[in-house]
Amino acid sequence: MQMPDIRLLLIGSGAVMLGHMRSLVQLKGVKIVGLADVDEARMARAMEMLEEPVPGLLDYRQLLETVEADACFIAVPNYLHRQVACDCLDAGLHTMCEKPLATTTADCDAMIEAAERNDRFLQVGLSCRFSRVDSTAHRLVVSGMIGEPKMVWAREFRAPFAKKYQDWILDRDRSGGTLVEKTCHHFDLFNWFTGACRESNATRVYGSGGADWVYQDHAHLPVGVTEAERPTLNIIDNAFVTVDYDTGARAQLLLCMFANRGRKLEVGVQGTEGAVVYYRLESLVELYDGDHPKDPRRIEIDIPDDEVGLSHQGQAYLEQLYFFDCIRKGERPKVDGVVGKRSVEIALAAEESVRSHLPVEISATPLV
Repeated sequence: MQMPDIRLLLIGSGAVMLGHMRSLVQLKGVKIVGLADVDEARMARAMEMLEEPVPGLLDYRQLLETVEADACFIAVPNYLHRQVACDCLDAGLHTMCEKPLATTTADCDAMIEAAERNDRFLQVGLSCRFSRVDSTAHRLVVSGMIGEPKMVWAREFRAPFAKKYQDWILDRDRSGGTLVEKTCHHFDLFNWFTGACRESNATRVYGSGGADWVYQDHAHLPVGVTEAERPTLNIIDNAFVTVDYDTGARAQLLLCMFANRGRKLEVGVQGTEGAVVYYRLESLVELYDGDHPKDPRRIEIDIPDDEVGLSHQGQAYLEQLYFFDCIRKGERPKVDGVVGKRSVEIALAAEESVRSHLPVEISATPLV
């Protein structure tokens, strides 16, 4: 017996949602039934991607009241996540919320509680877990081929943030800060890899960073943000962050946001018996184990042609498939609100440590 289509609402129609829509419109068994955004022009662009018109409203709450749906995707500014997600969950919708889950732990708790109160699923968009490259590396670590993970690292050299609606991303109060908005992905990977063999909880975070070039002042802002606009600018553009775990493992992030040339992204896991290092942009995983102690086994990840052109080489598409599969099977997503909160806890501690120049102790929320 064929199951009915999952009726989906989309809230937000900026660049992130447009990236999601490139694959959402192709999914079988999923039907987009409504769209909301505060900007009519952006909403019109999103509507052009749909085969048939659907209700498009400026107020998402009216959409919840007037359109029958089963689930929603949320891609709005970070500081709005709590209110929008809680409203959707209270309306009875399974909810996929873009990362970070929220900008405070209190907001994370409210979203988790709303999901539990309404018996609905809450999944957070930590899509790196669905990357074919990252997931291959994780399977190698879980297999025990490199022993117990003791060190994890991530090095990312990238360009500044793209222009956002009302420049909310440049304001720490609205975005949570660079280490919340951007590197919640990396902190989630740290949790994922250090916990690959046994439960692992972050206990202490040290951060050193600053606004030393592109976010130093308005004169260095990227194209699309003019000095005349003078948006609030109080985020950092580079950092080193070290995270200690109760298993004795450690993880370290190196982030640069002004690498317009020489973009790099490397993640590695050093275990007691070997190491896994991978390069997502090159779709390459290297394994150092007993058979390859010096010259690694190189595993080139094949990204299917129909995924290459999708958002983040298809990892957002695979994330979507997983979310809808959980709904159909009635299984709680593994990348749920608690997982999202655990990455935010580290990110907020890192932001605090950068400002205070002191280590910050944390008590990680237990996994469900």
